[in-house]
Amino acid sequence: MPDGGAPHRFAIASPHAAASRAGEAAFEAGGNAVDAALAAACALTVVYPHMCALGGDVMALVHDGDAHAINGSGRAPGALPAGWGAPAQGVGVITVPGAAAAWQTMSERWGRRPLADALEPAAELARAGVPVARSLAAALSADAPLVAADAGLSAVFAPDGRVLGEGDRLVQERLARTLERLARYGAQELYTGETAHLLVGGLAGLGCALTLDDFAAHRTDVEPALRGAVAGLDLLTMGANSQGFSLIQIMAAVERMRLDDPLGAQAPVLAALFRASVADRDAHLADPAAMALPVEALISDDNVDRLVERARSDAARRTPAAPAARGDTVAVVAVDERLSVSLIQSIFYAFGAGVLEPRTGIVCHNRGACFSADPASPNAPGPGKRPLHTLMPLVVTSTDRPSWVAGTMGGHAQAQIHAQLLLRHLVGGDAHVAVAAPRFVTGSLEAGGGDVEVEDDFAAALAAFGRSGERVVRLPPRSEAVGQAHAIAIARDGALDAAADPRSDGSAVVR
Repeated sequence: MPDGGAPHRFAIASPHAAASRAGEAAFEAGGNAVDAALAAACALTVVYPHMCALGGDVMALVHDGDAHAINGSGRAPGALPAGWGAPAQGVGVITVPGAAAAWQTMSERWGRRPLADALEPAAELARAGVPVARSLAAALSADAPLVAADAGLSAVFAPDGRVLGEGDRLVQERLARTLERLARYGAQELYTGETAHLLVGGLAGLGCALTLDDFAAHRTDVEPALRGAVAGLDLLTMGANSQGFSLIQIMAAVERMRLDDPLGAQAPVLAALFRASVADRDAHLADPAAMALPVEALISDDNVDRLVERARSDAARRTPAAPAARGDTVAVVAVDERLSVSLIQSIFYAFGAGVLEPRTGIVCHNRGACFSADPASPNAPGPGKRPLHTLMPLVVTSTDRPSWVAGTMGGHAQAQIHAQLLLRHLVGGDAHVAVAAPRFVTGSLEAGGGDVEVEDDFAAALAAFGRSGERVVRLPPRSEAVGQAHAIAIARDGALDAAADPRSDGSAVVR
């Protein structure tokens, strides 16, 4: 507790220390948890551009007594050319970016400060330059050919013919100008203003099918959160088109099966549950207008029973799992005396579509790659359709009061990561223990498959997987391949415990 025993006023955690500082500054200037989360989110588009950008999406939860889900995901072009949606990167998988509009919606509905107060400091960071963080440097090294292949990316991230390294100064002058225009005219500038014309025109020259009409039609949806009761708690997350329901499924199945050591001797059972839930997601999740089964049916008692049976079968273990994305997402969590916020924003793959539009400095996401190649799938591409989405913010409540606010990077494995954090927290782990402890995910990073990727210091799980005959890929401790997660635990007396994942470049602040 602070000096004098006074209750904490706020907490914030994010994957980059500069973003956490921006959030703290917003709090100290009189802002609330939404203002702080937005300040951190805007800063992250500058300092973590391999994971998020103005050209990406946002999904968020705001708990203000009720739980509100902000769906800031974009749609496919209204006119889809033949073959749209492949390959996984390039202009053929760029959907309308929803992040800026979601920020504006959150600011206007819950913020105390104008969105410009978050955008202007981010613009200053972009213009002055920032040291390249460890995670960004690793992504640039791994994706050097992708950067070299795009004129926009190479001009910013390899200005002297080689990709920037850790500690080098990253300057983004065009992005700074774009952020300043949004600060002056509001987020709608990205959808109908000069920025929209520059961005759409530049992408059209590369063969992108998105039009100014597609951008002008974009809207952010604010909906009731999807709610699932598990172990005396309410798990609040996004409904469709988010995979949030998968966490509720997994945690309900853990309770139904009475697993008492799911992160030890029963880790193979938990991995089988992960795979069974992935299969459910890939079979049913889509734009809600296209789904035959609503997500409420997927978290019903009957369907959880079916999930348990599939997990118990040998076939569940051999079902290929979708790959966990590399470098895809950032999470920001923020809490004050009244509001709890989990905000997730992303460009999906590292550097998204592999396209930076030069006149705006905007890196574009590749969310169209989340559509299914199966034309019979509810998640098949369609004009103006939202794809299956990996982003899934989380707030957990006890007797209607928030007790756990979390978010994670991890692509298709986000529900798996959330489940492990929550399981550790429920047996008494504080926020730092929950996010720093070793983890595993099902499926390999790139090709999918039935393997389990396990951090090398997760001895109990490795022993259990060895006894069960699972195919295991060992990862170094604190690997980004199991995500970057951040969390805030809220005690009944208002005391706050916040942690940023040591796998990130982040920090947590509690005041």
